[in-house]
Amino acid sequence: MVPVATSPEMHSARARAVTTAALAGGLLLVELLTGVQTYLSQTVMPLMAADLSARSLYGVVTATGAVASFAGLPLGVGLAGRFKIPKLLMAFTVLICAGATLCAVAPSIWWFLAGTAIRGFAAGCIATVSMGAVVTGLEGRVRQITLAAMSAMWVISALFGPAYAAWISHALSWRWAMVVYLPVLLAARAIVARHLPDREPSRDSRISWSNAVLLAVAMACIAAPIDSRWLRVVLLAVGVALLSVATHRVLPDGTFRMRSRRQAVIAFMFGLCGLYFAADSVVAIVAHDVFGGGARDIGIVLMAGGLGWALIGLFCGWRPASDIAAYRRRAGLGVAVLSLGVVVMACASTRWLGIGPIAILAVGWTLAGIGMGLCYVDTLNVLFTPPEEPDGLTDLDVSNAAVMAESISGTLTMTAATTFLATGIGGAATTGARSILLFGVIAAAVTVLVIPLLRIRADESVQP
Repeated sequence: MVPVATSPEMHSARARAVTTAALAGGLLLVELLTGVQTYLSQTVMPLMAADLSARSLYGVVTATGAVASFAGLPLGVGLAGRFKIPKLLMAFTVLICAGATLCAVAPSIWWFLAGTAIRGFAAGCIATVSMGAVVTGLEGRVRQITLAAMSAMWVISALFGPAYAAWISHALSWRWAMVVYLPVLLAARAIVARHLPDREPSRDSRISWSNAVLLAVAMACIAAPIDSRWLRVVLLAVGVALLSVATHRVLPDGTFRMRSRRQAVIAFMFGLCGLYFAADSVVAIVAHDVFGGGARDIGIVLMAGGLGWALIGLFCGWRPASDIAAYRRRAGLGVAVLSLGVVVMACASTRWLGIGPIAILAVGWTLAGIGMGLCYVDTLNVLFTPPEEPDGLTDLDVSNAAVMAESISGTLTMTAATTFLATGIGGAATTGARSILLFGVIAAAVTVLVIPLLRIRADESVQP
C-alpha cells in the first residue's frame, strides 16, 4: 500500500483548527476569570473596609472604579484601531495586574483607591479590545458557539468566584485573594494574543479624549456617593443627560434612526440590555427588603435567572437562527417571555395558589433570563455578520458598538431603577409599591423593542 502524502493544504487546515481552538479556549477562560473578578470585588469589599477602616467609603470605592472604567471605554475604541490588538491585550492585562497588586499591598484606603482606579481604567479599555478579538479572531460557527459558551462562563463564575474569594480570604487574607489568580489571567490573555490573526493598524484612527472625559464626568455624577436626597437626584439627572449626549457620540451615526440592518440591531441591543439590567439591579433588593428573603433566598433567585439565560443562550448558540426572519421570530418570542417574566415578578406579592413570594419572584426572573437568552446570542451573531451590501461599519465598529450599547444602557437604567426604588421619586409610598410600579414600567417598555425588530429587513441570511 502506497502511503498518501499529506498536502500543504491539510497542514494549513490543521494549523488553523489548532489556532482557532486555542483562541476560543483562551477567550472562554478570560471570560470566566472576568466573572470571578466581578464576584471577587463584591466579596472582598467588606473585608477590605474593615482592615483599612473604610466602612464609610463604600460608595467612594464603587464610584472610583466606575468612573475610571467609563473613562477607558472610548479610549479602547481608538486604541484598538491604531495599534495591534494582541499588544493592547497584554499591555492592559499587565496594567490590571499592577492595579490589583497595588490594592493587595495597600497600607491605606487611598492606596486601595489608586489601585482600583488603575484596574477600572484598564478594564474599560480592554472591554472593547476583547470584543474586537472575538469578532476579528473567530468566524462562523466557532464564533457563534463561543459567544454562547461565554454566557455559561458567568454561571460557573457565580459558583466559583465567591467560594474562591471566601476560601482564600479565610485561609490567607483578602489581600492574597486579589492576586493569586493573576498568573492564570496573564496566561489566558497570552494565549488569546498569541493566536489572534494579524491586522494592520490604522494611523487614521482617532483616540477620543473628549468622549473619555464626557463619559467619566457623567459616571462621576451618577455614581457620586451623596447623602442628600435632592442633590443626589440633581446629580443623577445631570449624569443621565451627559450620558445621553455621550451615547450619540460613541455609537455609530444613525443608530437610533435604524436606517440599516445592523443599526437597528444595535438599537435593539441598547434597549434590551438596558431594560434587562434595570430589573436585574433591583431583584436582590426586592427579595430582601420587600419579601424579607435571606442570603439563601437571594442566591436562589439570582441563580435561577442566570441559569435561564445561560442554558437558553447555549442552545441558541448551538442552533442559531438561520436567517433574519428566523432571528426576528426567536427574538420576538424572547421579548414576549422577558416581558411576561417581569410581569410575574410584579405580581410576586399576590401569592398565587399559595406559592410564596420568593418562589414567584424566582419563577419570574427565570422567565426573564430565558427571554434574554433567546435574544442575546443571536443578536450578537446578527450584529457580527456583515450584510450583503456594505453598511459602512467595520468589524471593530460593531464590536465597539456592542460593548458601548450594553455598558451605557445598563448604567443608565440600573442607576435610575435603584434610585427610584430607594428614594421613592414618583409618589409610591412603600418599597413594595414602588417595585410593582417599576416592574410594570419595565414590562411595558420591553414590548416597545418590537419596533427595532420590525425595522430589520427579513431578506438576508445570518449564517456564515
